This record gives sequence, C-alpha cells and structure tokens, in this order.
Amino acid sequence: MKNSSLELKVQALNELQKRVEKLQIKSKSKKVDIGDDFISIEVEKSQATFKRIKVPGERDIGHGEFFLLLNITALKEDVYIPLSIASGKKTTGFMYHIEGTAEGDIYTTTLTGRGKGITKITLGTLLYAKIPAGKTAEFRMLIEVRGSTSKEFKVVINRVNYKLDPTDARYKRLDVEIDSKLLKFL
Repeated sequence: MKNSSLELKVQALNELQKRVEKLQIKSKSKKVDIGDDFISIEVEKSQATFKRIKVPGERDIGHGEFFLLLNITALKEDVYIPLSIASGKKTTGFMYHIEGTAEGDIYTTTLTGRGKGITKITLGTLLYAKIPAGKTAEFRMLIEVRGSTSKEFKVVINRVNYKLDPTDARYKRLDVEIDSKLLKFL
C-alpha cells in the first residue's frame, strides 16, 4: 500500500511540475507592455545571436547581435520620437547600455521605424518618427557588441525620449528597463 501511495504522490508531483513548466514558457512568450500617459511600448521580440571570430595567432573575438522589436503607440495625441539610438547621455530617442560579465564594445547600432500612418519629420538635422494618436509604430533595433569569449552580455534600453510637438525645447522621457535576451559568448 505504501508503495502505491508514494507512486501516486510522485506522479502527481511530476504532473504539477509539467504544468508549472508550461506556464513558465507561456509567461516568457507573452509580450511586455510599458508606458505612461502618452505612449505605450510593447516588446514584441527580443533575440540574440553569437558568432566566434577566429583571429590567427590571437585570442578569438566574440561577436553578439541583439535584436529588439518594439511597438510604440501614441495614446492621447501625436508623438514625435527621434530616430536615433545611443549609449551615452546625449539626447536621443532611445538610450541603452550593455551589461555583462566583462567589458564589451559597441560595434554598430541600427534603428528603423515604420508603421501605417507613421511619417518621418526632419527638423534641422534631427529626424523624428511622427506617430499619430491611436497609431502604432514598429521600431527595430540591432545592436552589435564585441567582447571576450566565455562571458555573458545583454542590452538594456533604459530610456525613451519623445516630444508632443517637435518644436518643444525639452523632451518628455520614459524611464524603462527593457532587457534583451542574455547572450553567452561561448
């Protein structure tokens, strides 16, 4: 009797473990929403890939590509987001930093924006994506990082600057923490 009772308990625990794992997978695949009174940001996709670059006579170089796909919706009124991305303190649309177990260098960064009803506005030397109220723009970010092998890296978007009028002197800012996938440079 004791063995069959124990077997039933083990079987029940195994079933519960499978259910928990399925729920964890579902929760990881759900999109993340962030926002304020004027914009809503949905993280649609985050992926990272690694490539080892062999250099004869030297240490191998780790090359990681971090891709983020963000959908930004203008909630109440038109929103203007600068079409720029930077890792410093200068005023840009998207600001990010690299976190890792070793120092990593930014190799290249690209940002594109598109969407139905979205227009590009040029004001002086600055480019903006104009998102009309109620519309959504898709922003694709590709950040390439070079770093040591056997280390881990990720990219974190920590701020989105935007304006409600492109002639405003100051930006509104949405402080966020949007993490890319953690990438192991093997």
